[in-house]
Amino acid sequence: MTEWNDELEKKILKRSRYRLTAKILRVLLIAGVVFGVYSVVIDIAVSRFHVAEESDYYTKLALDWKVPNVRGTFDFTEGETSLLGTKELTYSLFKRIGKEDVIVGELDVRKTLTNSNSSISYRMPRMEQLNEFSFFYPEDPRSGNELNASEQPEVWETLDMLHEGTVGELAFSTDRMMAPEELMKILQPYDVDILWMQLHTGEFTGFRPGASGSSADDLSVFDALGLTGARSVSDDYLSSMLMYALDEDTIEESKTEMIKNMGRLLDEKDDEYIEFFLGLSNLQERHEYLKNEGFTVYGAVVTGPVKELLRLEAEESIRGEQLGKVELWNWEDE
Repeated sequence: MTEWNDELEKKILKRSRYRLTAKILRVLLIAGVVFGVYSVVIDIAVSRFHVAEESDYYTKLALDWKVPNVRGTFDFTEGETSLLGTKELTYSLFKRIGKEDVIVGELDVRKTLTNSNSSISYRMPRMEQLNEFSFFYPEDPRSGNELNASEQPEVWETLDMLHEGTVGELAFSTDRMMAPEELMKILQPYDVDILWMQLHTGEFTGFRPGASGSSADDLSVFDALGLTGARSVSDDYLSSMLMYALDEDTIEESKTEMIKNMGRLLDEKDDEYIEFFLGLSNLQERHEYLKNEGFTVYGAVVTGPVKELLRLEAEESIRGEQLGKVELWNWEDE
């Protein structure tokens, strides 16, 4: 039997340290391999399913519908995929003023594996500053009673004072509900481009809108949707198409693509993605209304030379006018 002594104790302790160190190294090596494999799998999954491209498309689509004359640029800046599969991307926001696009802010998208933690945030300026226009119903959808439209003070006086070498953005409501084609016909004599039309999608009769404002004699919906130039995308989200203005050449395709995009969202995404991530409330009801009842509008955003916008003062069907951004002359044929 070996006699216990200090030398033996040192050998045993040394051997134990070696074994412990080896075990720790093996664990670290295995953890490193697992981490590497996990990272590769996450990257492959995110790339294969085009998470960034899909998030880019749907957030821009929601922006098209929700915010008058504010759209996302074609490109985006993509961040690294996090260990938890979170994808972040950023793109610029623009308004069409005259014939040119003016950058007005940035939008940040954070898409996680769970929709509840995904988010959209706006920079320069905030969302409420981007959505600066209000549109007013000509009559109450529930009772049919006629309503008034609040207007921005001295819009026509301001347009009259502005130099003729400028172009601007004008929003207005209409004195009656009408088809998009009827509004286009009303505006045909004027040298303006129609950028966005306020839609009635069954609010108050088919569903209760999430946000609305009313007084004794006016009514507006804050979470309403609008019709704008068509945005479409390929099945893999890698190529897309965008139309800027609404005219006789683009109106039918723009309506068709809007219904198609709504249907695709409802088929592919759950309520959490649609309502809480994209901020699109009552999309199912709105989709059914547009399919069954067609498109009805009661306002629009247009752009053109300021003196041409001033001519709209004489148009009896226009009310609730609001002046947006003004830029130096760029009204040239594209």
